[in-house]
Amino acid sequence: MTIELKHVRYSYPDTPDKLVLDINHWTVAAGEQIFVHGPSGGGKSTLLNLLSGILQADTGEVSVLGQRLDIINGRQRDRFRADHIGYIFQQFNLIPYLDAIDNIQLAHQFASKKTLSSLKADIKSLLSSFYIDPTDWHKPVAKLSIGQQQRIAIARAIINKPELLIADEPTSSLDQSNRDNFMSELMAMVAKYNTTLIFVSHDLSLAKHFNRIDGLAEINSAGADH
Repeated sequence: MTIELKHVRYSYPDTPDKLVLDINHWTVAAGEQIFVHGPSGGGKSTLLNLLSGILQADTGEVSVLGQRLDIINGRQRDRFRADHIGYIFQQFNLIPYLDAIDNIQLAHQFASKKTLSSLKADIKSLLSSFYIDPTDWHKPVAKLSIGQQQRIAIARAIINKPELLIADEPTSSLDQSNRDNFMSELMAMVAKYNTTLIFVSHDLSLAKHFNRIDGLAEINSAGADH
């Protein structure tokens, strides 16, 4: 089992009496690709931050790839995330003055299990597969289009071939053409590496790409509060 949550509760520190997440039991098997949907402010990003160890649950068990994230410290969670989890952020989180190759290489530097032998070739292959022109590989990413930045963020998330890939509203800034290409390439990549994918969005038109669709309100008892 890639993910198992048991009796997980979480409230923001400044509003401790208001539950954001209250999940009795939720599991994700290895290799599953799951579409999780729900309205803005419903706790989707909070769930992803718990699964990646950015946040720690107030109570309950958060098991990811056999590791209990609720009982290890912040530094250990950071190391676990770097080694095992790819994360596509809604706001990209790219370093604006670095070029595409350097941004992607950063993810490699934070992980401890990879070798450098074919890294540059892998990066260039990914950039090509996401239709980033070679003339743009060495430009500061701040000078590239939003669509290009989004695809570079995807490449960075999967360069280490993570066992678990988390995507937080990753198509929100893409036009129809780029969105279709993004979904096609993303699903091909996770299939190639048998990666478990948790894909969160409020855009239900994307659900057609997934075999499993979970509404956050169905697994989160606190959802009614939002």
